[in-house]
Amino acid sequence: MSCKEIAKALIDTQGQLFSDEVGANIARDVPQQWFHWLLTAQLCSARISGRKALQASAALRETGFHKIDAILDAGRGRLIRVLNENGYARFDNVGADQIRAAAELVRETYDDDLRNLNERAGGDPARVRKLLQEVKGIGSTGADIFCREAQMVWTGLGPTADRLCLDQAGKLGLPEDAEKLEELAGERGRFVRLLAGLARAALDGESDAVAQAART
Repeated sequence: MSCKEIAKALIDTQGQLFSDEVGANIARDVPQQWFHWLLTAQLCSARISGRKALQASAALRETGFHKIDAILDAGRGRLIRVLNENGYARFDNVGADQIRAAAELVRETYDDDLRNLNERAGGDPARVRKLLQEVKGIGSTGADIFCREAQMVWTGLGPTADRLCLDQAGKLGLPEDAEKLEELAGERGRFVRLLAGLARAALDGESDAVAQAART
């Protein structure tokens, strides 16, 4: 069993970033994409399947409700309907209220730009996580989800890996240490994709290529 082969299989077959999946291009490092990624972390924090949460986040983009202005201008019923029709039925009322609260907080506290949150935290990872958890609906798990991919751009956050990814790494015989996983991946971008692969393997099961690499 080669750790490099397992890591490569994870990156190649399961390494799509969750932010890319929902259409939040955080690599652009612009306010709109960061806000959509925040909403994704918020939705993924509810006690529903990750797949349904991602479906709901993608639907917000499709309907324009990934934008602060659109959310604040919309009636509550419109947000509820989008969530209800896209996998979030059990939490549509709470979800709509939390999305609006997030829009209000980011507007009032960070002038529509979450990069100001990172600046306010002085790039300190613990402080960033604490400020993220001031957003209704985001707890430690949601902060982990946000930071897992945010570290690709906000480099001071990493290398970091949450428990979901580290536990899956251990199951595959990979190091349960963020710095060693980044070294294995080769650079920050591939490291974040490796984490995405580990998370997908934990949530959805290992791809055939990953399972094969782990057996050899």
